[in-house]
Amino acid sequence: MKSLPKEIVIFRSLVLKASRNYFWELGFLEVDTPCLKPIVGMEPYLDPFEVVSPSKKEIGFLITSPEYSLKQILSTGIDRIFEFSHTFRSGEIGSDFHSKEFLMLELYAEGMNDIQLREFIKEYLIFLIQNFGSLENKNRLQDSKESFIREQSVESIFRETTGFTFDRDSLLTLIEIHKLTGASKEELHFWPYEDLFFLVFLNLVEPKLGGGIIFLYDYPPECAALARLEDGVAKRFEIYWDGLELANAFFELKDPLEQRLRFEKERELRKKLGKEVFPIDEDFISCLGEDFPTASGISIGMDRLILKLIGKQTLREISPYWI
Repeated sequence: MKSLPKEIVIFRSLVLKASRNYFWELGFLEVDTPCLKPIVGMEPYLDPFEVVSPSKKEIGFLITSPEYSLKQILSTGIDRIFEFSHTFRSGEIGSDFHSKEFLMLELYAEGMNDIQLREFIKEYLIFLIQNFGSLENKNRLQDSKESFIREQSVESIFRETTGFTFDRDSLLTLIEIHKLTGASKEELHFWPYEDLFFLVFLNLVEPKLGGGIIFLYDYPPECAALARLEDGVAKRFEIYWDGLELANAFFELKDPLEQRLRFEKERELRKKLGKEVFPIDEDFISCLGEDFPTASGISIGMDRLILKLIGKQTLREISPYWI
């Protein structure tokens, strides 16, 4: 692996320093959480690296996200926290925009819903572009902030790009019309909703997101993950910059019973996919409930964000973790 050019190392350092100062000045506390844990996240489509000691007596996993640990800290009464965490995901290799290790900014704020968090993160992105963005990005922001940074609901973007909404029947119709898979109609009817949704989204919607930064909000309830449900939608949003996914955010679910049910469904899905099934993180479940604050949180891939700020094309140009 080659070292990064001097100017890239300095650029990364300046962006991280400025981000830390930005959040500190707004009352956020920087915290640190373990990268090696006995239990990791349950996401069906993320695979952790297993770590085994030479004696084989100690086994753990490198985190795919610091989310559970940070929410446990949030539950202690600290109302604004953030962390720059080294995060690891197996299989994220062989692409210009994936690496098995990457730097993640994870941030949580009590008293913010998803709408308020979107506005907060917009201001953070504007701050970074104004101070560290390429000349092109600064000009795009200056010419029209509203067209460069915009919002759209997931249902609206589906209708705009496909002519359909995202109910199950519409997804099946789109898959058939565009021949998105070799699976038969009979097989597709047994697919989990989330698989149908992302098959259509990745093939028909994501390529048409256009330029600039877009916040996509209000996902189907089946894609709630760790977000709460309100008015029939999952209160979460994702951020894309010129079609590249940067961030994922939730208006946090605080119901431990609902969260356990979701984890059990994810365990079943991992089993069906032939993946290792992990125990439920009881420490995380125990921090939810009445004492858990009303809060929103976001994870931002800092390597991808730095890539877009500086105007490079691939992670290999700006990431010390890319191999």
